[in-house]
Amino acid sequence: MQSKFLALFILFSLTISAQENEGISWKEASINDKIKLSLSLADFENRYKKADSIVNGYAYSCAEKAEVEVKLYYYKGICFELQKDNTLKFSSIDFSVRKAMYFSINEDWFDHTTSLKSFHRSFPEQAEYVEDIYDEVTGEEYQSVVIFPRDLSEGYEWNFNFKNGKLHSITYIESCK
Repeated sequence: MQSKFLALFILFSLTISAQENEGISWKEASINDKIKLSLSLADFENRYKKADSIVNGYAYSCAEKAEVEVKLYYYKGICFELQKDNTLKFSSIDFSVRKAMYFSINEDWFDHTTSLKSFHRSFPEQAEYVEDIYDEVTGEEYQSVVIFPRDLSEGYEWNFNFKNGKLHSITYIESCK
């Protein structure tokens, strides 16, 4: 009898551990299946020639525990943050800037036509938690769904922001540990 319970417990444990976390891994994501989320400034300039704009902005630095000035590179609705090692790191994408852009992960993709309902099919558990947001800077209202990384020990999240029922933007946010 004990061996049957032990076998059922082991089977149950393996089933739970085999289920993949509903999330997005940084390594599997890209823009239009070709623009990597992290690339060197030299690679960016060789491939895309120049940014649409480069502006000084501010971002929270976990190391310095404060807002620090950063250079932001904008390219067709994508915002990259220039790192100290001359790497451009994805920060966000605004689908209202260019409709031909999409965010892809493995065999799935999201663009300006993605509705909350269709998004729910990709992330059924996390899409249950839709938060109403009011942006005091822009005065815009939208709904946001937070998607965590597949590996929950990694310190970041993805904010999928919907406006008028359609995907408006995606923002990558690093967490400080």
